[in-house]
Amino acid sequence: MNGDSFAVADRGISKEGMAAVAFGLTVLMMAVTGGLLMQTSDSLTDGGPTLATSADPVSASGEHSQWVRIAHESGDTVSVADIEVVVRLPDHDKRATLHGLPTERLTQDDYSGNHVFTRGSGGVDGVVAASNGSDARLEAGDEIAFRLEQRRVDLVAGQTVDVELRHTESDTRLSRERLSVVE
Repeated sequence: MNGDSFAVADRGISKEGMAAVAFGLTVLMMAVTGGLLMQTSDSLTDGGPTLATSADPVSASGEHSQWVRIAHESGDTVSVADIEVVVRLPDHDKRATLHGLPTERLTQDDYSGNHVFTRGSGGVDGVVAASNGSDARLEAGDEIAFRLEQRRVDLVAGQTVDVELRHTESDTRLSRERLSVVE
């Protein structure tokens, strides 16, 4: 057997061929992964409205004490009826959600969770202080304002108030603010 016979070690693929196969497999895995991620993620149009907000610190004393004011700086216009305001008071271990908006007079039916809001017409201000069932809208330049009941939650300087605006129709967060309490 003197012919051209190849040993087992001589068979195979060249280094260049192996690099091409590895590159092809990498591209294939990336394409499959990208396709799966695109199927499971929401598109930008399905995310709900977007807006930018700002807020001043909450005053613990004085004429405007315990008022929380969130200003809509820019972004989409949102129906007030589609907004929930989630308030967390970590220093008092309390949480409540305003959901019956708009309202001229804050009642027990307008929120869930801990009783932290001032009830009546003195508890709301801004665009949320409109008649029930109205078509009030939160637009750039408007503000949402509510008052925390001092008998229930006595804020002192150095504490924080966390406020999150949620869009109920798309179940998305519109904004989140961490407010400092000042004297």
